[in-house]
Amino acid sequence: MVSLKTAKSGIAFPSDLTLLKQVFDRVRVEEGIPVGSEQAERLSVIAMELFSDGEFDEAVLYERLRLYARL
Repeated sequence: MVSLKTAKSGIAFPSDLTLLKQVFDRVRVEEGIPVGSEQAERLSVIAMELFSDGEFDEAVLYERLRLYARL
């Protein structure tokens, strides 16, 4: 049975989306990426791709998004 706290199937539950948004917002602010910018859009796509690929760990998501933001 799938936990309602964290999806393991690639289906995003509200708590998953909250985590992704928190990590995304943290990286965006720390890297000085403007809201609504093309760079912010790319970063959000990468966050969803990481989740879809099965990455659910907050620390890993944060580090990987930081790396992508700096490219």
